[in-house]
Amino acid sequence: MKQYLALFLLIFASNIIAQDVNEKPKESVKSIATIVDDDPEIQKLKKQYDLLKLQNAILSTQNVIQAEQHQKELMQLSKEKDKLQLQNELVAEQNQEKLAKLIAEKEKLLLENELETAKRQQLVSNLEGMKTRLELESQIHEYEKKQMFLALEQEREQLAMKNSIVAEKNKHEELKIQLEATLLNFEMTKLEYERSKRTIRIEELGEKIAERDQKEMWEDQVNKPIQYLEDPFVDGHLTISDRRIELDEVIFPGTAEYVNERIHYFNNKNSEYPIFLVIDRCYGGSVMEGSKILEAMQNSQAPVYVVVKALSASMAAIITSLADRSFAYPNAIIVHHQMMSFMFGNRTQIEEELEIGKEWTKRVMQPVADKMGITMDDFVKKMYASSSSGNWQEFGDNAIKIKWVDTIVKDIRDTSFNRRPIDMEEAEEDIFIFAKEEKIDSQGNSYVKLPNLSPLDVYYLYNPYNYFR
Repeated sequence: MKQYLALFLLIFASNIIAQDVNEKPKESVKSIATIVDDDPEIQKLKKQYDLLKLQNAILSTQNVIQAEQHQKELMQLSKEKDKLQLQNELVAEQNQEKLAKLIAEKEKLLLENELETAKRQQLVSNLEGMKTRLELESQIHEYEKKQMFLALEQEREQLAMKNSIVAEKNKHEELKIQLEATLLNFEMTKLEYERSKRTIRIEELGEKIAERDQKEMWEDQVNKPIQYLEDPFVDGHLTISDRRIELDEVIFPGTAEYVNERIHYFNNKNSEYPIFLVIDRCYGGSVMEGSKILEAMQNSQAPVYVVVKALSASMAAIITSLADRSFAYPNAIIVHHQMMSFMFGNRTQIEEELEIGKEWTKRVMQPVADKMGITMDDFVKKMYASSSSGNWQEFGDNAIKIKWVDTIVKDIRDTSFNRRPIDMEEAEEDIFIFAKEEKIDSQGNSYVKLPNLSPLDVYYLYNPYNYFR
């Protein structure tokens, strides 16, 4: 605020000094001058004011110089303008002279053209007279020709009339034939059209049937890749892939070849993922076939896992217990017992057969006893301790305790079933054929005879009226 006041005082003092000193008392001027001289800020502003006046004088001088330069340039441009005007006038005069020459030449050419035109008209007039004479001569010749042709034309017309009459008759016959042919073609086209419509309908129906069949085939399949796991057992769930081999019913000659071929096939295809030997119900069978299956399992590059769903007995139980890894449902049954054989012959022959039986026992049953951690004799004693027949049977959740099976599973997820199973009415086997064989007993009561169950199985059936027997 103080700076603005000082500036105001400086400007005010300057204005007073610039005015006529006679208009104000000298005392006032001296008083203000004293104030100005005493204040340092006012002195500073005064210096700035003087500097601005000097800069203003410099700018004024520069403007004067620039104005003189512009005046010189303007004079130079005016001279150039006058010079160009003179040049344009000279060019205009030159063009006027050229134009006069061209006009004279044009008039000369016009006269020459008129002369040439007159000559051509004279020539055309001569040619027209010659043309008129020739036309008259030509008309005379034409008249003579017409007279000659007139007689010929009359004769031709008479012949044409006769031919026309004959042609009309032929044409009438042709039209009748064409009409009949057209009607026949129309009927044939109509039949062909109807046949084509039927063919199109049949093709459309065939396409719809094929599309439906294809859709049914698609719906009858899982249509996603099978899952292969190196470790298929997770949280009590066992996942079986299509690398599975079924071992059911009885092991007889040819069973080992059937199993071994599939073990080799799956190894050739991939030796990382496990192979599953699935036993639903197998009652055992040939020791020789069973030993061949064991050898193939033990020599397989891919691990072979045995899966027991319901029953694994005798030789099948040996295969289960000696597998690298085995799985079973808790309610699956595993049965071990001594070998059975049917021997005949003399004493020596019977003793020889007995020795063979002992050797087989040593080869296939001794490894099971070793896995259990007991001797063969103790194994046999436990068989008869369990049952008077020597058939030692255990459910899966007990068999794991004595090392007949390695793992108990909660459920088995079989991913190999990638097609819709055949319905019962479509199946070849007569699964429930007995249900259709209703009979009447001596008292007049209806009943159905049930089939025999597999060993170790029992009926658990609600039957208050003794209908099922």
